[in-house]
Amino acid sequence: MLHFLENNILKIAVDTHGAELSSIFNKNENKEMLWQGDPQFWGRKSPVLFPVVGKYKNGKTTYERKEYQSGQHGFARDSEFTLIEKTENKLSFELLSNEETLKQYPFKFRLVCSFELNNDRIIVGWNVENIDDKKIYFSIGAHPAFYCRKGETILAMNSENIKYNLINSNGLYTTPKYDVENDFVLHDKVFDNDALIIENSDISEVSLIDNGKKYLTVKFDAPLFGIWSPTKKNAPFVCIEPWFGRCDAEDFDGDITEREWSNSLKIGEKWYKEYEIIIHE
Repeated sequence: MLHFLENNILKIAVDTHGAELSSIFNKNENKEMLWQGDPQFWGRKSPVLFPVVGKYKNGKTTYERKEYQSGQHGFARDSEFTLIEKTENKLSFELLSNEETLKQYPFKFRLVCSFELNNDRIIVGWNVENIDDKKIYFSIGAHPAFYCRKGETILAMNSENIKYNLINSNGLYTTPKYDVENDFVLHDKVFDNDALIIENSDISEVSLIDNGKKYLTVKFDAPLFGIWSPTKKNAPFVCIEPWFGRCDAEDFDGDITEREWSNSLKIGEKWYKEYEIIIHE
């Protein structure tokens, strides 16, 4: 079910299925900014990645010597959330652990995804709470897709000397690093080897520029992020993905407590992070 927020600049929609941001309509330009999920290219729009970002090695992880299997990016994106707050400028949705989640993920949790409309920006928040009787471990990330013109739109980052890593054909992180310019034209060849993963950088803003005009910025304080578009399809969108976690590395051989960039919470603790999507006039 869709729920809406609106002001004089933007109108947004969020679906209870996956707590997925489903529309960012720019009233000034009379234009949709968020990819609308054509399955010919990619059927999603802005999924929440939880409790896994990317893939476990061999599609499984272990905790206390018990094995858990999970698909790419976890189960939140395919779960039905409950609307728990709706005000003039904010929506909040809740997902609680249950029998089905415990088959894939060994911890009890409460996840609240919030969406606040503030003038020309959407503030997306994640609140994770440990409701278990033990320490829990998790990853979480964003995967919003924005319209762009391949071969024309420039992707700009607020840093220099940027290096990125790739993932292999099994969806696992590879260690070689490659250089990328902080401003580059988006085209399909950029993604011939799947997503670009940038970590340990001082980048906090990624913007899209068309005809010399900055039209959208994703702002965040995440320790790593991905940039992705389907390869060899000329898909008219790019994903800018702040992450608190990533896929396992090729040589990873640990359990869920040892995953790189993972987050942990003691009993009763809460964890909150947010990122912003800014639509420029």
